[in-house]
Order: sequence, then structure tokens, then C-alpha cells
Amino acid sequence: MTRQTKFLHRLASTCGAIFAATGLAMSAAAGASHAQLADYSDLEASPALWHMSDADSDIYLFGTFHLLPPSLDWQTGELRAHLASADSLYLEADVQGEGAQARVQALVVQLGLNPQGVTLSSLLDAEAIALLASVAPSVGATPQMLEPMRPWLAQIVLSVAQMQALGLDPEAGVEKALLTAIAGSDVEIGYFETAEQQVRVLADLPDEVQVRGFTEGLREMERTPALLDDMVRAWAAGDVDAIDRIVNAEMREGAPEMYQALIVQRNHDWVPQIQELLDGEGTVFVAVGAAHLSGENGVVELLRDSGIIVERQ
Repeated sequence: MTRQTKFLHRLASTCGAIFAATGLAMSAAAGASHAQLADYSDLEASPALWHMSDADSDIYLFGTFHLLPPSLDWQTGELRAHLASADSLYLEADVQGEGAQARVQALVVQLGLNPQGVTLSSLLDAEAIALLASVAPSVGATPQMLEPMRPWLAQIVLSVAQMQALGLDPEAGVEKALLTAIAGSDVEIGYFETAEQQVRVLADLPDEVQVRGFTEGLREMERTPALLDDMVRAWAAGDVDAIDRIVNAEMREGAPEMYQALIVQRNHDWVPQIQELLDGEGTVFVAVGAAHLSGENGVVELLRDSGIIVERQ
């Protein structure tokens, strides 16, 4: 599986909640006939959680997984207690709030569809067209429904559809659960970036990069179940080294420009915002994609590099 394609699967599960919010993947997954991932009901989960504080504030950092198997019980008593004590909850971007999905869908139409007269297949060679005809039905899609889409969006739709066919569900994702937990409370909700910023991370990739990644992804989708199982288990175990290895390592080594744009730059954008929260008052629960908290360029290490003591709970 290519670095870009692996990342697209991972983006949808650990770094890209907006794509689950478009509704496109939901419809694509209908009728798919994949074997399900394992039953995780007996897995004792303890996802990674960090803490930092000063005289008048406490901040908890939690790495999220945007699509999860409903059988996985990941909400520990400690996590629930820290969330219950929070004055505010900070997420990557608003994709769940009132009107948010309509805004995201408008952005997808604006940035994810081809110009008039251009189709997805017109950008592909004969091999990729044949692969698409074979792969799309396996996740409940058709080549025809993907024709209007730019390669990055078509790959997201296929990737998320495959994950849903395997049993991962955005309704079981971390953000959905956190927002449900604070519903009706006085907890304020904040965001580190806009939905447009998230969409543009992929939409602004050069077309040739998108086409190359899409084609290789079609070749390798059969290997996805094992990859996703590894990701779920690493996240549930709080194994941040494994998360960094699975999600970031190949992209960091083989596609450094993509790694910089999709992971590192966003981490650097978020760190001063988190520092500002620490300079304020109260308790803040921060929940962002797990890949952003792992590794030497992760938010945790960047905060430590700035002199802040960040402790694993």
C-alpha cells in the first residue's frame, strides 16, 4: 500500500473527521459485502491521555480515532472523570455542530469535484480504470458515482466506505462520543482550525500526486483489513510508538513534503493555541487525531520542547 493511500485510510480514522461528516462515504458503503473486523468487546482498552498544568489551569490531551468498531468500549473511568471536570472541550474542527455538515458538503463540492468536462476516468490510465471497475463494487460503490470527483475525494470515499463495510462507524467515533457526553452541560466547545483548512490539506495536493496515490490505492485495498485492525488495537492499547510507526513513519521517510503539510505544519499551528489555553484559567479537554500526538514532531513533544511539562496519565 502506498504512503498516500495508507495515509488516506488513516486520515479518515485518526486525522480527518470531516470526511466521515460528508455523508458521501455513508452512501458508498451501502450494500458492501466485506468480512467484518474482529469483535473488540473483550478488548480492555486504555487509550493514551496526557496532562499539563500551571497554577490556575489543567489541560488534558487525548488522541482520537474518528471511526471505530461499535464493539470497542474505550471510555475508561479516568477519561470520563477528566471530561466531566472540563470547562471546555477543544476539537480539530467543527464538523458535528449545527449547520456544520452542510458547510462541509459545500466545501467538498467546491474543492472535491472536477471542472466541467473533466471526469475521474479521464485522469486515469487503462490499468487504473480497470482496477476501479473491479474495486468499487466491493465497497458498494460504482465507477459512475465517482466520475465527478477529483482523485483525492474519490479515494476518501472508497477508503471510508471500505472501513464502514469492515465495521468501523463514525457514529462510534471518539468525537461523537465526547460531544454526546457533554450535551446539555455548560462545557464550552472550541476548535483549532476550520473545516476548509482541513479539506485543503488534501485538495491542494498536485493532481499528479493525487492520481498516483489513487491508482496505487486501488491495487492495495485488499490489504486494508489487517492495517485497520493494527491501528484499532494500537490506539486502544495507548501504544503511541505503534501509532507513530503505523500512521506516520513511511510518510515521514518517503513523502516528507506530504508529512510536513498534513501532520507537522498542523501540529505547529496547534501548539501555540494550546499554550494560550494553558495561559488561561480552568480545565480544558483537548481531543485531536491520535497521529498528531505521537512521534518527535507530535504535539506532545513540541509542547515539551517549549518547556512545558506534559505527563502521560
